[in-house]
Amino acid sequence: MDDIEKTSRPRAKIGHKLRARRLELGMTLDEVAAAAALTKSFLSAVERDQTSPSVASLLAVCDVLRLQVGALFEAAGEAVVRVADRRPIEFGGEGVSDLLISPASTRRFQAVLSHLAPGADGGAELYSLRAAEVFVLIEAGAVDIRFDGEVVTLSAGDTLTYDPRRPHSFGNASATEPAAALFIIMPALS
Repeated sequence: MDDIEKTSRPRAKIGHKLRARRLELGMTLDEVAAAAALTKSFLSAVERDQTSPSVASLLAVCDVLRLQVGALFEAAGEAVVRVADRRPIEFGGEGVSDLLISPASTRRFQAVLSHLAPGADGGAELYSLRAAEVFVLIEAGAVDIRFDGEVVTLSAGDTLTYDPRRPHSFGNASATEPAAALFIIMPALS
């Protein structure tokens, strides 16, 4: 699960929040790393914002820390989130740039706008989300949503609703064209 994202885009600084929550719970790096099936050195690097975890790794750490993923990312304190106020979030993947476009405090849903560079991939490892439903709208390009043994290719304007507890991942279906997708996760990840 030690997937490390390598992109040149600015990273959201979440490490100090993970560390603060770990200390609040009185847990050691060893305990959290073991419970999340990660190495201590990798978790330490995440806490120091020296690397970004994959989606699966971040979800595992948040699960161990009983922390909503959305709580890691700053948001405007109002219902309106202006384009300039969108916050980058680190769900991981290679060539994927995610923005939280709903207020982080919203519990009923979480809206994530994903920009996928040509050939971008959310990770080879399938993951599950602790949510009831995901709705995805492809805004540009084509995106593959991968389930165990099944690939659903969606083009601009297509939508898909699925159970996020089913192991899945995603990626840009094109090696030459960028893509963009809006993911609505209900309820917000916790």
